Amino acid sequence: MEKKRVSVQIEGRNYAVITSDSEEYVREVAQDVIDSIRRASQSGRNMDTRDCAVLAAMDYCDDRNKAVKRNQDVIDKADQIIRQSGELNKQCKEYKEMLANAINENTALTRRIKTLEDQLRSLLKENEKLKKHTDSKHIDNEKKFEKAVKDKKTEKLMGYVPMRQYSLFEEKDGDPQNNGKN
Repeated sequence: MEKKRVSVQIEGRNYAVITSDSEEYVREVAQDVIDSIRRASQSGRNMDTRDCAVLAAMDYCDDRNKAVKRNQDVIDKADQIIRQSGELNKQCKEYKEMLANAINENTALTRRIKTLEDQLRSLLKENEKLKKHTDSKHIDNEKKFEKAVKDKKTEKLMGYVPMRQYSLFEEKDGDPQNNGKN
């Protein structure tokens, strides 16, 4: 930036200020100094302009030091916020990864459940078929058993005596080549 010379008058004395700031800004600063010197002179003590200027300068230095401290505090807080923000961003990234993994796992489990449900439906159908088949065999076996019981009762009622028929060509022990040589 280009530097220029700005003249201001404070308490009857002319001061030349070389600055890159605007003339208007320099005049505002000079007016603030004049106001500060006048406030110091109105304090009730008998002070000359120099003493008032020193008090005004001390006030400005005090204000500047406090402003620098406040600025440093703000900078420290901003740094802390930036660090926390970085940590939060890192946690957020970790949580996003965990969420993505959970979603993927959920999707896989949903597929697995669907597969198992399909298998269960198939097994239930097969079970129903087997049950029908078993029931029909069971009914057939019951009928056979009932018939056998009925036949036995009939045989008892009729006085049935089991008999065995023998063939003349058959040997006692069932071997035709033996020809009774036992």
